[in-house]
Amino acid sequence: MKLGFPAIMLVAVMSAGAGSAAAQQTTHGCACLHNQTQAQISYRYKWGEGEWKTMQLKPGYNNWICWQYQNGQKSSPNLLFQLDVDMSKGSAWTTYTIGRVQTVGASCDAVGAGGHYNVSYRPNTNNTFIQVTKRN
Repeated sequence: MKLGFPAIMLVAVMSAGAGSAAAQQTTHGCACLHNQTQAQISYRYKWGEGEWKTMQLKPGYNNWICWQYQNGQKSSPNLLFQLDVDMSKGSAWTTYTIGRVQTVGASCDAVGAGGHYNVSYRPNTNNTFIQVTKRN
């Protein structure tokens, strides 16, 4: 998954109405996670009242969480995101607020700057706990 999903490129056309045309092409609400630890991480998420989906992400890799819009709507249900912050053999699922941005497809390459999040070691924990922070 290291930048492994096909990139979707959006060519910006500098003309009147180009912004509204790009807005009409948005098909997903997405966020992108970047694993900046030296270990595989576990996280889970669900949309609204849907089922939990549990994922693992290798060190140095990224992955997207996306909702595909239906019937012309440009919104997604609430995203509930949890990260197992305990890097030992135990587990400690912690809930984080992960904002999404509108995209033209389901990939990290399609996610704008406001939708990227780093998973990194929590300071002063001897790399035993991790956290999610918004990427600058």
